[in-house]
Amino acid sequence: MTTVKKKMASAATIAVFLLCCFITASTGSQDDCVYAATGSSFTVPLRYKLKESDNLRWFKDTRIIFYRRQKQVITGKNDDVDSTGSLKLKQLTKDKSGRYKPEVYTEGINAGDLPSVHLCVLDRVQTPNVTMTCTGDKTRVSFTCSVGQNEKIEWFKDGKQLAEKGKTVTRVAKDVANAHFSCNVSNTIGSEISLPVQQICYKPFFSETIFGISIWVLVGGGAGIVLILILIVIICCIRIRRKKHVRLNDERELYLQWSNQEQEQPDYYDHRYLQQLPGNTSNMAENSNSPSNIPKPGICTHCGLKRDDLK
Repeated sequence: MTTVKKKMASAATIAVFLLCCFITASTGSQDDCVYAATGSSFTVPLRYKLKESDNLRWFKDTRIIFYRRQKQVITGKNDDVDSTGSLKLKQLTKDKSGRYKPEVYTEGINAGDLPSVHLCVLDRVQTPNVTMTCTGDKTRVSFTCSVGQNEKIEWFKDGKQLAEKGKTVTRVAKDVANAHFSCNVSNTIGSEISLPVQQICYKPFFSETIFGISIWVLVGGGAGIVLILILIVIICCIRIRRKKHVRLNDERELYLQWSNQEQEQPDYYDHRYLQQLPGNTSNMAENSNSPSNIPKPGICTHCGLKRDDLK
């Protein structure tokens, strides 16, 4: 009876050991994955210097997918391998995931245990979309990211990463009235980010944007335009006043010239009286023959302006 119990204990111990080995092997098989995207190409390297006389086999898991004996291809196609004997995989699909292992015989002797590659083929990440939903009588808002399987999610608010990692992010609508949310999904192949989405559940009384432009930008631009107009009006007023000042100075100079002329020349009638005095008969006769030389009273002989025009 004791012997049977010992045998049963030994069998249980062996079973547990084998189970642990299986779990370890399974975990290790995932950790040593070499990832490739569906639709791409991948070359499994042969880490051995191959000779023309060698026999080459390639296994996928336990199945032979290529066999070349010396120069003759028995299984597969000639272009399945390159000149070094490395395996070429084209247009990858998920069913091509597995462990690829080479086997080389030189002169009938196995070249030994050559390195294998565990290939894991994954779909490329699609560009995600963010949908917005109002909850709690439009007091709260939820953002949901469309994501595939086994993809990592990251959330961003106005370009800053958030702590949430799930498919949905919920906030008080009033607190994020003008915020933009986007999600980034990624796997070992690559990553894609969605377009930013803004909530429409809560609408403030005064919007901070008009046609997508910040109201402060519009206010600042309007104030700048008003300032420019004020400067233009001031400059125009200064120029008009300067021109008026110049014109007044010109008129004052003309008036002074006329006044000086009045003081320098005697009055015509006084001059005529002097000519009528005894002893000036010749001059009087001479002047009587030249009526065109008689100046008109009140007219500037230099500028031709009347006295009243200069006042």
